Amino acid sequence: MALSIIVYLAWLGIAIFYAMKKPFSKLEISAIVFFIFIIDVNRSWITNEELRYITYSHVPLNYIAYIIHRTFITPLFIAIGMSSIPRNSTVLKKITAILISSFVLVLINMVMLSFDIVYFHQWNLIYDYLYYVLLHLLGYFILYRYNSFVLKGAKN
Repeated sequence: MALSIIVYLAWLGIAIFYAMKKPFSKLEISAIVFFIFIIDVNRSWITNEELRYITYSHVPLNYIAYIIHRTFITPLFIAIGMSSIPRNSTVLKKITAILISSFVLVLINMVMLSFDIVYFHQWNLIYDYLYYVLLHLLGYFILYRYNSFVLKGAKN
């Protein structure tokens, strides 16, 4: 059951992302998604394997659901959250979008906890929420650095 819910959420995220009007170019979105993917995989490796704050299920289907969440859902939903607001919107709107998008990701983590996909030992949902907010901010930082890098390259 857990795998089917996670796959449904991944496909829902893909459909929403495909259908929505995006204020960023394909290269900007690719840079955001790849950066978030790299950070999320490394964070999960550190918290799961090295520090043992979070453990994941060893049931094969639940482990696949965990991998789908880590690989597809987190970067995609962060890109959706960042793309849901136009470029020239106010900081308050961007912060609101970050907080709502992070809350949606925490809700997905609550589903994973209820189906025993992951187990928290020295971790809780507040840490996950702060982590997702930080990922959004890092995504905006990467977007800013990408734009400045591209503009500098165009001027030379």
